[in-house]
Amino acid sequence: MPRPRKLRKPQNHERWMVTYSDLITLLLVFFIIMFAMSSIDKVKFATLAESLASALHQSNEIPLQGLGKSSLLLSGDNDTGDSPPMNVPTPAKTTPTQSSKDNDQQLQDLYQMANQYVISHHLQDKVQITNQQRGVQITMKDIALFDTGEAVLKPNAQNLIRGFVPFFKSLPNDIVVEGYTDNQPISTSTYPSNWELSSARAMSVVRFLAADGISADRLSGTGYGQYHNIVPNDTPAHRQQNRRVNIVILRQDAAPGTPAAMPQTTSSAQTSP
Repeated sequence: MPRPRKLRKPQNHERWMVTYSDLITLLLVFFIIMFAMSSIDKVKFATLAESLASALHQSNEIPLQGLGKSSLLLSGDNDTGDSPPMNVPTPAKTTPTQSSKDNDQQLQDLYQMANQYVISHHLQDKVQITNQQRGVQITMKDIALFDTGEAVLKPNAQNLIRGFVPFFKSLPNDIVVEGYTDNQPISTSTYPSNWELSSARAMSVVRFLAADGISADRLSGTGYGQYHNIVPNDTPAHRQQNRRVNIVILRQDAAPGTPAAMPQTTSSAQTSP
């Protein structure tokens, strides 16, 4: 008796769709992950870039040791709408901005007005005004400000300095006060050396300016002692010239530690830039 033949199950010709569906699903997940990884929140990126630029440097340029400078470019600087690049080397600026040009002109005007003030008030024997590369420098003789070996401003010295306060308030630029002495040694319990004396004199002027309405965050003081003299300390008259206090309205690109230019003349007020 012959065996009954087994019935063959019909083949499922659509099984390939299962594999195809799995592949499409995996590709979809892959592209979603890639998109999520490449997408940048421009607002958060701009905030981060601005924060880093502020923390690492006063401007948007960050100095790199031996490699010049780099910039953090914010999204507003990129017209294409692409993500802004970071740490792109930028060439040094060769021309001043319009803002710095305007500020330089304001300093030139301040120099002229301060000079006229000195001349009209007959202060040439006490005050000298010079327009230097770092800013407008007002040099006051120590004999007009302090008693010998002291750092307390005389009453007349306060009136002398107060006359220049309106000039200081007319611009937002930083102001540095520098104290200098001659090479005559000093050694007291208050001032062990000329460094302490010159620093104390500079800070007396700084405190007075702050109390008279100059914003404290614009002010700084430095004591140079007997160093950086403008003439040799070989006569009493020359030592008198070296004992001085400079009040400098700095240009926008000048640092407080920028040294003073050596004078070309020892006369008092100047009438030309």
